[in-house]
Amino acid sequence: MRRQSVNLWAVLVCVVIGQLVPALWHASFSELWAQLNGFTAEQVKAAHGPAPYLARIVSTSFMAYTMAWVFTKIPVKTLLNGFLTGLLFGTVFVLFEIIVKDMSSLRPLLLSFIDGGASVIVYAITGSILGIWRTYD
Repeated sequence: MRRQSVNLWAVLVCVVIGQLVPALWHASFSELWAQLNGFTAEQVKAAHGPAPYLARIVSTSFMAYTMAWVFTKIPVKTLLNGFLTGLLFGTVFVLFEIIVKDMSSLRPLLLSFIDGGASVIVYAITGSILGIWRTYD
């Protein structure tokens, strides 16, 4: 019997996608996001640096590898199962936590959906890719 293992190429592709989707997502909502946070355009421009991007690469790497490892244990073996599992993980483990944190900080609910929405999409895409692109020992 073949045993499923983590596909590092699939994880790498998921890490790249995990950089592109949030960049596009936040570019689409940048003005509304800044307004909901109470930031001026000058504050947003001055705050750019490499740290958030490096943190996202590290975070996405751990997320994608961990999800790939979990998928070998469940096992998830189809695009649809991967998509649904990723969607569930992103919604429950990321979006709901952001909503609770933002509610506790008296921040608008719409801001939670902007901040968490990209993650939910990344988790769902990652789950889809890992669900169909498997390797075996």
